[in-house]
Amino acid sequence: MFGSKGKIDIVVQKFNYAPGDIISGNVALVLKKPVNAREMNISLIGEQLMTNTQDIRRKGLIMGDGAMSEGIMRPMGPMMRRRRGSEGIMIGASREKSTTTEGVRVYDFKQQLDSEKEYSGGREYYFFEIKIPTNILSMKSQMTGVIPSSPIKWYLSAKLDIPGGLDISKKVDITIG
Repeated sequence: MFGSKGKIDIVVQKFNYAPGDIISGNVALVLKKPVNAREMNISLIGEQLMTNTQDIRRKGLIMGDGAMSEGIMRPMGPMMRRRRGSEGIMIGASREKSTTTEGVRVYDFKQQLDSEKEYSGGREYYFFEIKIPTNILSMKSQMTGVIPSSPIKWYLSAKLDIPGGLDISKKVDITIG
């Protein structure tokens, strides 16, 4: 708690759940002094690494008639490409695949535990229950052209939303499956 306004703890009865189960537990908020906040909430979040592969065209130089100009590669051959309508030769152009991997939220359910107010210093407890949807394991990212590259990572996240300041938060990993 050094240098912070407080801390949050999440206590659950177990860490392994099946679709349709109810996650129940308590959130303990401990504050050093009173603080104004928008809300206290807990979320059930599922994140998955997604891989996206794209073709990238690189620019090269067109050489011909003693002059050089910049041009965009045309897909005709590996390294040297002839640009239509030109007698020059494209040098240095290439076609590459760019692969990016990023964490994408595939599920995000938020439950408000308390509303906007001045949260008093000391300790406050909040009981919560979150019903896991029966179809939760079949949920997929809405992003097109991406391929899942890891299993879904599930966690609970409790947060005291403090406007204009650093939020106080805590994450606890769970398993659904």
